[in-house]
Order: sequence, then C-alpha cells, then structure tokens
Amino acid sequence: MRFLFVSAPLAGHLDWGGFLATAVALQQRGHDVIWATGEAVAPQLKQWRIPFAPLVETGWRWPPPPPMTRPAQMSDREWRLLRGLRALDQWLEPARVEAGMAALEAVAVEVQPDALVSEMFIAASGLVAERIQRPLIVAGWPAVEPPAHGDTDGADDLKAEARARLAHLLRISGCKGINFTPHGPPALRSPHLHITFWSERWYAGLALASQTRHVGGLPLEALPADGTLPSPDEAPWVVVTLGTSFNRDPAFFLAAARAAVNLGCRPILLLGRSPDRTGGDRWLESLPPEAVVREFADFRALLPYAAAAIHHGGAGTTHALVRAAVPQIVVPHAGDQLHQARGVASTGVGFYLPPGEATVERLTAALAALLPDRSPYRARAAALREEFARLGGPPTAAQMLEQLLS
Repeated sequence: MRFLFVSAPLAGHLDWGGFLATAVALQQRGHDVIWATGEAVAPQLKQWRIPFAPLVETGWRWPPPPPMTRPAQMSDREWRLLRGLRALDQWLEPARVEAGMAALEAVAVEVQPDALVSEMFIAASGLVAERIQRPLIVAGWPAVEPPAHGDTDGADDLKAEARARLAHLLRISGCKGINFTPHGPPALRSPHLHITFWSERWYAGLALASQTRHVGGLPLEALPADGTLPSPDEAPWVVVTLGTSFNRDPAFFLAAARAAVNLGCRPILLLGRSPDRTGGDRWLESLPPEAVVREFADFRALLPYAAAAIHHGGAGTTHALVRAAVPQIVVPHAGDQLHQARGVASTGVGFYLPPGEATVERLTAALAALLPDRSPYRARAAALREEFARLGGPPTAAQMLEQLLS
C-alpha cells in the first residue's frame, strides 16, 4: 500500500503524539510512505528515512503576523471576532489554500497514493483527497460533533465567514465537501477514520463521532540521563518550555523558573530556538542562578528523570510527558494547546493555568502539589501512561490504516 502523509512545515506538526511514528511503523510493515510538506522540516524526515515531497505551499500560514493591538474603542465582541478571523486565516485563507491544493494535487497525481493521511489543519488535504477519489484519514485529532446551537457573542459571525470561505473553495475545486464538517464551524472531517494518540478518557465531555479511534502511545524510551546537566539527585528537575513555535514569553519563563527554585528544584529551560542575548532575550540575565538554559533536548534523556514540567501544552510535549508519567502544569499560549490543557486537568495528571494567571505564586502552589512522591497527580500520571500503553500506540495506528484499505 502507498500512503501520502501531509502536514504543515513545522516540527510540532510532524508529531501530534505519534503522526511521524505512524509513518515509520507503516514503512516497517513494508508499505510505501511519502510525506508532503514544506522544506523547513525536510531534515527531520530525512533523519527518519521518510521520502519527502516538497510543497511550495501547504495552506498553513507561517510565520504568523505580528501580535495585534486592540483598538481603544473596540468592543469585546468585535475584538473576539477580529481574533477569530486571524485564527481562521491561519488554516483557511482561500488564496493560500488554493495554492496548497494545487501543490498537493501535483504530488498526489505523481505519487498515486491509496490514501491521504493528514493532520487536522491542512484544508487542501480534504479537497485533494476528494478530487483524486482517495480516502482521507485524519491523524492526531478526533472527529468532534459540532455544537447544536450557535453563540451570540460573535461566534455565529465567524462561523458564517468560515463557511463562506469553505463554500468558495468547494466551488473552485469542484468538490462536494465530503471531507469537511457538513454544518457548524468548518473543519476537516474524514468519513472513514480519525486516529488520536490519546485515549477516550482524555476527551471526556466531548461528543466524538464514531469514526474516531484512540491508540494512546507507548511508554517513552529512557536513555541515560543527560550528562551535560547537573544531576537530578542534587535538585529535582523541572522542565520548562514553550516549544518551538510561540515561544517568546519572558514572563512565563521567569515565573516558572522562580517557582521551581522556590521549592528547591532546578528549572531546565528549553527555548526551542537560539537565544538572542543581546536583543530580545536579555531577560535571561534575570533568571535565578540555579536555572539551566538549553535550546533543545532529547526528551528520552530528560523526561524520565524529571519531577514535573511547566509548559505550553503542545501536543508533542504533552504526549511525551504522559508517556513518561511526569505530572505537568500547562499554560496554553496558542492554537490547539487549550485542548491539551483541558486533557491534563480532566485526567488529573496536572493543572491548567491561563497565561494571565501563571504568576510565581500560582505556579509555586501548583508545583508543590505535583512534587511529592506520593502525590495523587503522580499516581494518576503513572496510571494514564499505562492506559495509553494498552491502546498500542503508532503500531496499532498502522494496523488500523492497513485494515481500512484492505
């Protein structure tokens, strides 16, 4: 079988808890896998020996525009609508999606896949799969039933704009929209299969459609502890990160580091980029002396030895922490991170704090609850790791894809 995987050209969008690992599992089972995305992530795909098909456009807007400033006279409703439109532009800006569709269809016609396997935020995948008459599978995200009623606080206006954009794309592509939600806010929706790398309990309270399947994840492989760091026996490690995308929030890093030091821990800051110590990162000089700063780290040599983590709620980071049974505090900053924050809170493996509430005092109190060896959060984190492991992880996802096409 031949599978065409599709993602935005960001490292985090290769992950989603097991997206790339599923492609690797399919290859190991003897199938052809090609990954279509932008050049920026070609090195990661090459590292895993996944054939790469370059796309000049995926439809995902990156880098994002500068942060918006709210006009003084703008109402709350108008401000929410403006922010919603900006978020919509990230994945459903018609001209960008049109270009992504053209680039992806050219690859698909050449590759002739048996199925497209896409992350949730590439609208072009749903259009191209319909145009070439191949099944679409969505990886990393459940099929969620849309809400029955609208919202009177600007959401209906945003939904109308989003549906108008989708209608335009369907019209110019000649598609019926079989791979999108038929009503409510538009989203990719495979009629065949949505694979999540979480568990049913993670999505408690959400109405999930029947094509959703959960495969969890296998326990994180433990390498020897990173020898370039002070031993965790000297002071427990608390991992602090905002991932690799929306990672410029000095207040978050400073507050998290001080909270860790308040409790006798060593904060290990992963910036997700090279620091600019003479410009925008001069705040690094204000960190407590106990803090260690790294650009990146191998989670396998870090998380198995960490006492806790304070982070943004990126899918890959959150999932790796679950697989390592590390209790966590999530301070979501963008995109899908709120979903991970809610999952952490609902399963009882940690805390969710909005950015405006992530003060040193609040973080210290939350961290103090996570750290004890017999903390209920630590026990629930261990139980959730076992729950994920029983679901089988990426090898099970690969089997599901095989069965769908058999």
